[in-house]
Amino acid sequence: MPTLVRISRIWHNGRMKKVILRPMTPPEFALFRTKLVREYAAANVEAGRWSAEEGMAESEIQTRLLLPLGLDSARVLLMIAENEEGEGVGHLWIGLDRHGGAGAWIYDIEVTEGHRGQGYGRGILQGAEQETLRNGVATLGLNVFGRNTVARALYESSGYEITSQQMQKELKAPD
Repeated sequence: MPTLVRISRIWHNGRMKKVILRPMTPPEFALFRTKLVREYAAANVEAGRWSAEEGMAESEIQTRLLLPLGLDSARVLLMIAENEEGEGVGHLWIGLDRHGGAGAWIYDIEVTEGHRGQGYGRGILQGAEQETLRNGVATLGLNVFGRNTVARALYESSGYEITSQQMQKELKAPD
């Protein structure tokens, strides 16, 4: 687990802001994990990848595979983002060894509701990139659901490129 605190500086509405990334504590991880499993299940059900019946079980299985030892899982960065006042503004989960591919992978990045639209997402993303490089990995990937237009715009404006794309269409029987 990293002991370094990473500070990103961002400009938002003509003002310099700091985003501080620090390692999650065990109580923060417990809350993060519970929320993660629930929200990942819901997102995959909404995207049509899983049925409502299988969503929670599938999400739990995938989380256990990727974080077998929780905070002590090897080559994983689990961090809390705070603003200059010490308020939690988001979190970050990076796997430094991408499951099934090369480079590192952002498994979860989120700005806390109430702090969105203030530039914190860009600061967390910059900190993610810095920590990934600091850990000797030169490529960072992520997945974003197609309906998440705000996140897609952030990633594209930060230089991320589409490397694969899935599409689907809801079919209706003809009348």
